[in-house]
Amino acid sequence: MDNTLIYITGNDVKFNVASQVFMNTKITLLQKDLDPPEIQSKNVQEVAMYSAVWASKQLNQPVIVTDAGFYIEALNGFPGPFIKFVNEWFSADDYINLMKNKTNRTLIIQDCLAYCYPNEKPVIFTGSYKGELAYQPSKKCGTSIEQIFIPEGFDVPISDIPEEKMISYWSNGEIMTKFKEYLLTKNNFINNNL
Repeated sequence: MDNTLIYITGNDVKFNVASQVFMNTKITLLQKDLDPPEIQSKNVQEVAMYSAVWASKQLNQPVIVTDAGFYIEALNGFPGPFIKFVNEWFSADDYINLMKNKTNRTLIIQDCLAYCYPNEKPVIFTGSYKGELAYQPSKKCGTSIEQIFIPEGFDVPISDIPEEKMISYWSNGEIMTKFKEYLLTKNNFINNNL
């Protein structure tokens, strides 16, 4: 067996972030664009774990799956883990309209990574990113949330930030770093697969 992990994602930016985190390790990440069934849950961890179990069984290989929820404080945590579906209906202007007369513009991204061997219980890693919602949407391409979410440390929405800067930003997040440390120390992934 080799030191290969399958990252289940169709999102090239997510894959590039993970590749940057695992640079200079003996672990090879491969991107696989599967579309796991996404259970309806308010808990982002449950969504990621379910998808990881499903994908590991389909491929009969260890996989990682990430999922995120976008929690707007002034809207009682809406849209949460339903961001993918809400983005299909809501434009950036729709989000802006929901925030009229709201002074708290804080948005927290809850990020979850689920790592799963076939027929085993997944191991999860969680983290978060903080930011705020813009008063006006970006005119550049991106999902509706990317057009209005300003990550902490920036003064413009994600869609206005060059991709290489966003890859660097996401690469400093907690979940991939925690996962890498787990694989390199506690899990003996490399030792078991050399």
